Amino acid sequence: MSIVSDGGYPRRIATLFLLYFVQGAPYGFQTSCLPLILRHQGLSYSKLGALKLLFLPWVCKPLYAPIIERTRSHTWWLVVSMLSMSAVCGISALQGDLSLIYLSLVLFILNLASATQDISVDSVAIRILKNDELGAGNTVQVIAYKLGAVSVGGILLWVGEVFGHQIMWSLFSLLYLVVVLLVVSLSLIQSKPANQTTVQEKSTIIMIKENLRQIFRLNGTGWMVGFLLFYKLCERGESVFPIYLVDKNIPLTRLAVWNGLVRSVASIIGSGFGGYLLSRKLWKPRRVLLFFCSLRVLPILLQTLIIYMWGMEGIKLEDLDIVSIHSFYFHTAIFSLCIGNFCAGTLTTAAFTAMMSLSQGAEESIQSTHYSLLATVEVFGKLSFASVSGCFIDELGLFCMFCIFSTLAVLTIPLLLFMPEEEDSDKKTGIVKNE
Repeated sequence: MSIVSDGGYPRRIATLFLLYFVQGAPYGFQTSCLPLILRHQGLSYSKLGALKLLFLPWVCKPLYAPIIERTRSHTWWLVVSMLSMSAVCGISALQGDLSLIYLSLVLFILNLASATQDISVDSVAIRILKNDELGAGNTVQVIAYKLGAVSVGGILLWVGEVFGHQIMWSLFSLLYLVVVLLVVSLSLIQSKPANQTTVQEKSTIIMIKENLRQIFRLNGTGWMVGFLLFYKLCERGESVFPIYLVDKNIPLTRLAVWNGLVRSVASIIGSGFGGYLLSRKLWKPRRVLLFFCSLRVLPILLQTLIIYMWGMEGIKLEDLDIVSIHSFYFHTAIFSLCIGNFCAGTLTTAAFTAMMSLSQGAEESIQSTHYSLLATVEVFGKLSFASVSGCFIDELGLFCMFCIFSTLAVLTIPLLLFMPEEEDSDKKTGIVKNE
């Protein structure tokens, strides 16, 4: 059964683009916008890191993914999750300045609803994409997700600083409401027919255990889990480095343009370039991962050098508008972020393509849960380190932590040498055919 109501490649791609675009909004807000605002207000690295624990619903996705897969329709879960996010943002707009406790509650609800939405969208993607569309489909997924993150992380940061946070929250709420109306009015996704809904006699816990056993029996899953836990650890530096620029007294409005927009465009271009290499079958995912993991080491080393040479003291704003050593360091910092995010974008597309390819080799009944587990592992790898790295920065210092980030980047390279060889598409089992 096709989940998209009116088949065809353009419609399938357009559907995924819309859903992944709006899904990237909460992540962009929490990673690109909120940390800069809170650091500007004096929050420590430790507390900023602890806020990453609010991403916990993403880590728990494999526990409730089978429940979502077997109850209601994809449309129902998408509409309910996005309406919840719209309502929470709308209420926040009416509250004025939010306390840290209330803000934490809002972020937790946004993450819970967004993770629920992600399960439904991934389930749609894994069933409607043909094997030869994985490169293009995952390119759309990553680019749309990042465009959503850029819109919120960059534009809303600027809106919040210029027009106030109430307007920012109102626009955030309106975004979800518009997409809900589009999903409902365009009927992009069909409901599950009643005769295809399987009644489960087993308990939820037994069902989850059986799914996990089936998942790890699939060849290559163990290596993929280990790789996903590790390969993003060094990219924590990409999130910390803009906060360092806040400490250097770079205005948030300027960071909204350079950090929120320019470097995000570099990431999107990287994702598109990775998708081009994969969709045209010029390179396999393993080669893309190996090459760009090696290239990624250079911008992280450059950021480490900038921190050592530029120091921790704040600068005067006028120093950025003239030819000076501070202007040189600032623009070099932005250049390093752009190169790093270009590599990160390419790596993300290759990693998600490899993940989806692996999941399509699983039995059809666990394909979406398998993919959801891999996506969750990637989030957990970033979350676990991000939640404690702030404490390490406060204790060891920023330069020392960037030395650790550089080391982690180098250690990812030999890990890829043990990546299992990809099977030919005609040897895979469980691939859904879309005629």
